[in-house]
Amino acid sequence: MNCDPLPRTGPDDLGLLLIIALACLVVGSVLAVAARRRRRAPVTLAAVLLVGAVALLGPGTARPAAAVDCVAADNSLTVTQTSTMDDLAPGVPPVPITGRVVNNGTDSTYIDVVTVEIISVATAPGTPASACDASDYRLLGDTMAVGRTLGPDGGSAAFSGASIGFADKPVNQDACQRATVHLRYTANPDTP
Repeated sequence: MNCDPLPRTGPDDLGLLLIIALACLVVGSVLAVAARRRRRAPVTLAAVLLVGAVALLGPGTARPAAAVDCVAADNSLTVTQTSTMDDLAPGVPPVPITGRVVNNGTDSTYIDVVTVEIISVATAPGTPASACDASDYRLLGDTMAVGRTLGPDGGSAAFSGASIGFADKPVNQDACQRATVHLRYTANPDTP
């Protein structure tokens, strides 16, 4: 839901109203002088123009219109991995990634999918960090379906479907022994 202020719906300045009113008075005066020589119709026309301008623009400064049905959603989610990624090594099948997303907010929140990505790899103490990085691992199926509305204050849902494995390279990958792979989970909330 978009709760941005709505645009202004009228003139921003009382000065604009005064300028238009003054212009109508000047035109009306000119027409009044001309009417003394001829007829009264132009004076009536000037008066109608002045009243019309005042009615159209209205007095005072316009304010932005208010969105009466706009309530900002209070979305606060926690995504937790419930699976372990032990023993990733060359020749070992990828391990499944599972987790749970919890709605800590006060509004219901619909979660379509949770995505996962490798953000960094921390090597074991004493191992050069550049010797093992995210390219030594591979994610399969980085988008996991949830498709549920989570109730407020603790509503939750499990997710699964992705897996992570070791990417066997033609170079020595011993630096990846006892490394920790850091994953980032993203759940995009959408208030129903």
